Amino acid sequence: MKRIFLHCFEKWWIPLLSSAILLTLSFLFDSVWLLLFGLLFVISTVIFQYEKKRKKTGCLTIIFLCLYLCLFFVWFLSQILFPIPNRIHSEYSKRYENREKIQNIIGVKIPKFKVIESNLVHLRNFDFEFEVQSTIEFKTLLDDNLFNELDSICVLPIPQNPEKESSFFYYSLESIDRCWTKNENEYRYTRHTDFGGKLLHSTDAYFYFTITKGSKTGEIKYGNY
Repeated sequence: MKRIFLHCFEKWWIPLLSSAILLTLSFLFDSVWLLLFGLLFVISTVIFQYEKKRKKTGCLTIIFLCLYLCLFFVWFLSQILFPIPNRIHSEYSKRYENREKIQNIIGVKIPKFKVIESNLVHLRNFDFEFEVQSTIEFKTLLDDNLFNELDSICVLPIPQNPEKESSFFYYSLESIDRCWTKNENEYRYTRHTDFGGKLLHSTDAYFYFTITKGSKTGEIKYGNY
């Protein structure tokens, strides 16, 4: 294995060709790992050539490295300015459509559920504004103990200085607001803020979770302003 590895670096063009292939695949499959592996190949080639005191090939590999870094920057910039909808949906659905992570946000236990519908309904480039709306179905009907607990939470007094990790209160634009509210049989969890909050993914994030007494379905809405 070591002999094969050294042979590949002796032929300086082999790792550079491999890096070019990985670079192409990273753009095709939107993979930062392929991009990083390709960069590692190029850097290793530069080091190897200079250790062997091959100035000519060393200069060629440095030029290739500079070109690679430029394309790396182009890829990174494209992810910020032109995010791919499927990637955005997949990344954030793993966070906000996951039972354990939802429970960590809303502060109460909920039954297991399956996602029956989830759609990225809005995405605007440049400022990373997006919204996902999802419908979930619980495996069992939500019991009275959960709603009795929520009734108690909905009437908790609003503290003057709630903790940032609090699941029941958050700092809104102009005041301290409660997260859980009730409207007849509908219970809604709301969390949105421009002042951060460690339970969400960014300072511009929001999260809504709605359940109804007597129903096995719930609604989730989350995104970035």
